[in-house]
Amino acid sequence: MAEAPSEETHTPDAAAEDAWTYARRDRSRRNGPVRRAFRVVRRNVLSPAVPMLVPPALRGLARTWRVTIDGDDLRARVLEGPGGCVAVLWHGRMAAAATIFRHVDATILVSASGDGDLADTLLSALGYRTLRGSTGKIGVESLRELRQRLDAGGVVALTPDGPRGPRHRVNPGAAILARATGRPILPIGFAVERAKHLTSWDRFTIPRPFSRVRVAFGDPIEVPRARCAVDLQSVSDEVRASLMGAETRAFGALGREVDW
Repeated sequence: MAEAPSEETHTPDAAAEDAWTYARRDRSRRNGPVRRAFRVVRRNVLSPAVPMLVPPALRGLARTWRVTIDGDDLRARVLEGPGGCVAVLWHGRMAAAATIFRHVDATILVSASGDGDLADTLLSALGYRTLRGSTGKIGVESLRELRQRLDAGGVVALTPDGPRGPRHRVNPGAAILARATGRPILPIGFAVERAKHLTSWDRFTIPRPFSRVRVAFGDPIEVPRARCAVDLQSVSDEVRASLMGAETRAFGALGREVDW
């Protein structure tokens, strides 16, 4: 029988030392020679190849998916209506989202980070309009441009857990944008019958050929302009619960367990 750990290993100082050591090792791994070499290859080789190879492959793949959209009234009234909305979906569902934004005048907010460069290139090649900025803290210039696009009746789509997670943790960007523009937040959940999940932090979902894809909407969430910062957190919590609920319903309609 193994000995119980001593009290000394559970002291706050020991825990802090362990956390510091883990963080140092994690930084070392992220900045090691292999990771640095991969970033160079991604920047110089993979990124230029994305607009040539991925968009036609994704469009061809998407044509094989069997898509069912629940809530046609919401789609017509909010997503495709004249007033515009702030559409939110999980970062890992962006490939499946090609099924819902294909015929919508959508602007997608993409991170200004280096990781966002690849997403911006890919989305632009797929024919989407993009705007670079943070989904967690929307700047004045980005907010002004997003408001103009919403005023023109377009849709602004963002991933509230992007660009780097943690997965399914909602940052306040959607609530801030909805409060500033008076447009509702529309949560959109996706369920996939058969999919390839990448090992990235968001477990990026790529539906397999001929897979069934189910799309479900949450109820629109209105954010009054008077809401304070504390209330915006409750809005973010509501967005998260709505997204999780929409995906739970969508997976249930497919007869599948959720893939979280």
